[in-house]
Amino acid sequence: MQIAEARSRRDFRRFVRIPRQLYSGLPGFQPPLDLERTLLLDRRVAPFFTHGEAAFFIASDEQGRPLGRISAQFDRLTPEGRTGIGHFGCLDAVDDPAVVAGLVAAARAWHAARGRHRIEGPFTYSINEEVGVQVEGQDRGDMVLMPWHPPYLGAHVEAAGLVPVKDLLAYSVPIEQGARWRGVRFAELPAGSRITARKLRLGNLAAEAAIMTELFNASWRDNWGFIPLATAELTTLLRVIRPILRCDHAVFLEHEGRPAAFAFIMPNGYELFRGFEGRLLPFNWARLAWRILTHRFASKRVTLLGVRTDLRDTILGARLPIVAIARLIAANPQPAEIEMSWILDDNVRMRRIIEGAGGTISKRYRVYADPVTGSEGA
Repeated sequence: MQIAEARSRRDFRRFVRIPRQLYSGLPGFQPPLDLERTLLLDRRVAPFFTHGEAAFFIASDEQGRPLGRISAQFDRLTPEGRTGIGHFGCLDAVDDPAVVAGLVAAARAWHAARGRHRIEGPFTYSINEEVGVQVEGQDRGDMVLMPWHPPYLGAHVEAAGLVPVKDLLAYSVPIEQGARWRGVRFAELPAGSRITARKLRLGNLAAEAAIMTELFNASWRDNWGFIPLATAELTTLLRVIRPILRCDHAVFLEHEGRPAAFAFIMPNGYELFRGFEGRLLPFNWARLAWRILTHRFASKRVTLLGVRTDLRDTILGARLPIVAIARLIAANPQPAEIEMSWILDDNVRMRRIIEGAGGTISKRYRVYADPVTGSEGA
C-alpha cells in the first residue's frame, strides 16, 4: 500500500471519484455527482478555503488502484481553546483496517507538523457540513449533505486508535405525522407576542444567508464542537441549489420587525441524479435539467435552525424554533418523509420534542478523536 498526498488537478479528480469506485453496488449507497463534490471540496471554489486549509491523501495498491482517501484540514474560525485539535474528513476506504490506520496516520502527521497533536472527525470540512462516520441506517439511503459509509468503517477507525466522542442522530418524520407538530407543547405562540412570519426571499439570497448565519451562530455557539458558520458558505450553498429552492423552504419569525428565529429545509437533491453513477456526461445533463423541471421530491431535510441572541434564554425564545419547525412542515406537505438531522445524541430536550411529534431515529453518525491524555484538555 502507498499513501500519497493529492497535489495535482489529476490527483484531486481521482480523490473525488474514490467513494463511487469503492462503494458502487453496496446497498444504500448513492454516488454523489463528481461536480457537486468538486464544488464542495475544491480549494479553487469552496468558500472554506477563505478561512481554512486542507490536504488530501490517497491510499493505493501496487497497481495504482484506490484503496481509500482522507483529508486533513484546519478551520481558522475555530474558537480559542480548541485550536490544538486538527480535523480530518472525506474518510472512505476498503474493508481493511490497515488502510484506515494508514490514512489516519497521514492526517495525524500533517497536523502534527503544524503543532496540532490531536485529531478529531470526520468533518467535511467542518461541523457545519457533513459530520461523522455513519454507523447505523445505511439501508435508509442517501440524504443531501449527510455522509454514507459502509458498516465496517467505524470499527476500523477505532482499531486505528481513535475513540468515539459524540453520536449524532437523524430522525425520520413521515409527513402524515407532520400535523402532530401543531400539538407539541410550545408549538403555538402566546397571545400578544408580536411575532410575524414570512417566507424565504428568493430574490436576495445573500441577505437571507446573512440573517440565517447570524441566528444560527447565536443559537449554537455554546454547543459541542461549535465553529461559526460563515455567511459566504451558506450563500454559496443557496445559490448552488437555487434551481430547486422555493420560498416555502424557509420560515422566518420576526419580533417587532426584527428577525428573531428561522428554520430551513432542503429538498433531497440526491433524488435528481439517482442512476447517474456520479457523471453528467455525455447525456445526464439533459436528464438532470428535465428532472429539475418536473421532479416532485419524496424527501426533504430540516437543516438549519436559529434564534436571536437576546431571546435565547427567554420563554419566548424557547418556543420560537418549535414554532418555526411546525410552520415549515405545514408549508411542505409534498414529501413522503422529512428528515431532521442532525441532532446530538445527548440533546434530550430536542429529541423528546421530535419523538413526541412522531419522529423515529433512522440513522446514527459517530465522531472520533485521539484519546485525551492526562496532560491535555478536551
